[in-house]
Amino acid sequence: MKKGLLVLFITISGLCFSCKKDKEESAPVEIYGKWKLTETMNDPGDGSGKYIKATGEPKYLSFDKDGKLAGDALYMDVFRYRILDSTRIEILYQNYVSPQVYWYKLTSKTLQINPPCIEGCGLRFVRN
Repeated sequence: MKKGLLVLFITISGLCFSCKKDKEESAPVEIYGKWKLTETMNDPGDGSGKYIKATGEPKYLSFDKDGKLAGDALYMDVFRYRILDSTRIEILYQNYVSPQVYWYKLTSKTLQINPPCIEGCGLRFVRN
């Protein structure tokens, strides 16, 4: 009886531990598309800044696959962008000679962009 239970336990344990859960193969998250501004943050320089809900008329950013950038969610007229790596994006403005490097964090549904501020600042978006 003990041998039978031991063999049964080993068999069941082996089956449980040998089964691998299939991981969903997800497509890489891409920045392309239209994003709606939902929150902004401007820190006064003392670390007390918090994200607050965006108010007023909705503002957007739209990233095309060919590097074109449009929208009114940033402070100046945007023109083009270039992804530098998984955390930095370069943004070129219409009337500004040199591009600005922003930090960004991207998920399938959200985008957070942090402009090059001396104190903390940031923008949060949802995919539109």
